[in-house]
Amino acid sequence: MHVLTECVYFLGRIDRVMPYHVPMPGAGRSALVEQIRARGLAGILLTSPENVYYTSGLPTLPGCGNPILFSLRNQLPFFVFIGADGKTTLLCWIGATLGFSFEVDEVRSFFNRESALDELQEVLAATLQSGAMLGVESSCQLDVLSRLQRLVEPSSLIVIDELLLQQRLCKTEMELALLRRATAIVEQTVAELRKQVAPGISRLALINTAKRLLLEHGATGIGHTTIAFGAANPEIAFDEVLAPGQVVTLDLGAVVDGYTSDNRRLLYTGPVPDDLHALHQTMCSIVERLGRALVPGTPFADLYNLATELYAAHDLPPYFMSVGHSIGLQTEETWITFDSPYTVQPGMVLNIELYTAYHDGSNIGDEETFLVTEHGAVRLTQTDPAIQSI
Repeated sequence: MHVLTECVYFLGRIDRVMPYHVPMPGAGRSALVEQIRARGLAGILLTSPENVYYTSGLPTLPGCGNPILFSLRNQLPFFVFIGADGKTTLLCWIGATLGFSFEVDEVRSFFNRESALDELQEVLAATLQSGAMLGVESSCQLDVLSRLQRLVEPSSLIVIDELLLQQRLCKTEMELALLRRATAIVEQTVAELRKQVAPGISRLALINTAKRLLLEHGATGIGHTTIAFGAANPEIAFDEVLAPGQVVTLDLGAVVDGYTSDNRRLLYTGPVPDDLHALHQTMCSIVERLGRALVPGTPFADLYNLATELYAAHDLPPYFMSVGHSIGLQTEETWITFDSPYTVQPGMVLNIELYTAYHDGSNIGDEETFLVTEHGAVRLTQTDPAIQSI
């Protein structure tokens, strides 16, 4: 489509303005502004699809429904600037705003990438004083940084990835509802896929079926369809045929309005060998034990250490770099590692996932999603993790 023609066409058609929801509530924005001031920043410039969506509601993520704003970001970028005074400015393509309002103080629009950078420079020039420090994301594009350096010394550009991540780790009720729905969609999809898996099926056909079912069950986007037969690379989709005596990995993620789920279930083509069954039960018990340890105030590093102890107790090699991750607008927001600075807090949604190698090279383990409450954690994933024979 030609974006300028589309704009001109729609300008004559708008007769009402509809609000678009924003994931971050007003209280969250106030807390963010307090952190901006505490760091001595004049403001923060957000450029990533996740954080622009989170702070403005502009649907910039590929799983927000129509992925067009994400697809056009190379030509039509988007920005959110939040000043130390609390004012939030959304800068985006004019065609994205027609007919909608967003929970920001000001919307500045443009028609192409060059005018986007001009508009951004004008907004910041009116705000930033000499010697001001500006928070930016580490993923900020080079041409944007070049414009910023006309206004701010390079040493005054401060990376603020952690500031936004800390804000996003504890979910609101709206975010939790979307994550619950995304989790249920994956479980519905896996239940139907199990009926279709049999020796001789094509891996690519199974992946395509998984995508179709995720959308049919209500997903607004596809997080991932990590499906593997045996020890084959699960990250790259390639055509292969399922054989008897193989582990089938169904690791899927559904996206609902930007929020993604992540869950893994295993099948086996034939009677499940006793040693495989026992190994998988052990891994499920380790994941369950980690889930019970998700108590507010527990350092992430302690969870990692607990997993190390449990592996050693079962005479398993420490086959992990993390014991899981936080999940939300990203499938893996932050890992639960030995050197993580975070602690478990109410409102966090954490995936515990741990694996070990079977003798054929297959990764055997379990992945469950937990919501942390004031008194511990509840499991959002509901289905039985046991390996099913097909």
